[in-house]
Amino acid sequence: MWRTIYVSILASALLVSGLWHIAMPSLTDYWMKNARIVRAVGILLLVLAIPCLAWRGWYFRTLLLALTVSGIWRLCFPQNSIRLQRTIYPRRIHGLLLIGGAIFVWVLRR
Repeated sequence: MWRTIYVSILASALLVSGLWHIAMPSLTDYWMKNARIVRAVGILLLVLAIPCLAWRGWYFRTLLLALTVSGIWRLCFPQNSIRLQRTIYPRRIHGLLLIGGAIFVWVLRR
């Protein structure tokens, strides 16, 4: 039961974030160029990774790895995160990647 709730929350968060990136790219870019906000997102990702420590299997280990790497990168190197995401692709593309992540999280759940 807790796993289902966790996966639902994670997939929903990714979906909402992705839709926000697509609907409001200018506002998202304004917020996400602030190192404090990027660090806060990193902390949130690390907090979301914690439940994966309690559950076994490739699915939760993969989520743990993805959330931890992404969280540490944003927490420890916010300027690199900001620069990379502003120069490689537009916010809308990042939104599509987040929506794709939400779909994968939901489809591959156990």
